[in-house]
Amino acid sequence: MIEVHLLRYALAAADSGSFSQAAARFGIKQSTLSKRIHYLEDRLGVALFRCSTQGVVPTDPGLGVLRKARQIVEDIDALDQDCAAIARGTAGLLRFGFHGSLGSGDLSAIIRDFRAAWPDVELAARERSRTRLLGALERDQIDFAVLSGQVQRAGIVSLSFWSEQVLIGLARGDPLCARDPLFWTDLRGVTFVISKVDPGPFLNDLVASRLSGPGFGPSVRVQDVRRENLFSFAGNGSAIVTTGVASEDDELVLRPVHDAFGATHLEQAIHWRRDNDSAALRRFLEMLAHRYGRPLPPH
Repeated sequence: MIEVHLLRYALAAADSGSFSQAAARFGIKQSTLSKRIHYLEDRLGVALFRCSTQGVVPTDPGLGVLRKARQIVEDIDALDQDCAAIARGTAGLLRFGFHGSLGSGDLSAIIRDFRAAWPDVELAARERSRTRLLGALERDQIDFAVLSGQVQRAGIVSLSFWSEQVLIGLARGDPLCARDPLFWTDLRGVTFVISKVDPGPFLNDLVASRLSGPGFGPSVRVQDVRRENLFSFAGNGSAIVTTGVASEDDELVLRPVHDAFGATHLEQAIHWRRDNDSAALRRFLEMLAHRYGRPLPPH
């Protein structure tokens, strides 16, 4: 294998037309550089230079070799720069998973700001169910997952950074639409419609915690559909429970629901493997910590 520094010596001699100037560039003796270039010529079986009154000049075969050598050295230098950027977290790949929508809300703004700050970091996203995302996280197929609530699994770190408002979807014309603010206690007797997929199970628990009492609990229908398809079930005494940002239409009214402390929110958390040493992930987490004023756990 040919050492890269030998190629650098030959290129410096070709660029300067002088062994002495090339040697000075590297801080070595001219005799040392001359011996290294002769060794390179022996390895290649090609005479790279010939002497002239103006110094050293590449031979015709040497021109072809030096052209390829320059490309090799430039590629190696570029690789060094890329690796250094990846090590700093300013380049590379950041893989993440989520469930829901990237179209609006905090997660959309976070991704947009991260891309603006670190444009050389490639973001690879996947939308999956909670179970599949946690499996991908444990198998190191993604760097982090955005999911509701905490995750109690060995080796997984969970940290809540932001929350999404809990919204009640009502058929337009429902008397509850006139309640402002709308409280959980106003919803007694209503049948709640909740998605089976994340964050549906957390919303189901939330409704139960707000409206259950000794011997009774809320009426809940769970539908195996995504959030955007849930709204068609509003009406006939039913209320849709969802989170985040959604759009009203001619038949649907969305209202935040309150308790004594204000509007109800559902925490969203970032989950990652404790042993993940990705510098790009660290950059992302540091941006979140600064944005929300939350300290990160020790690395």
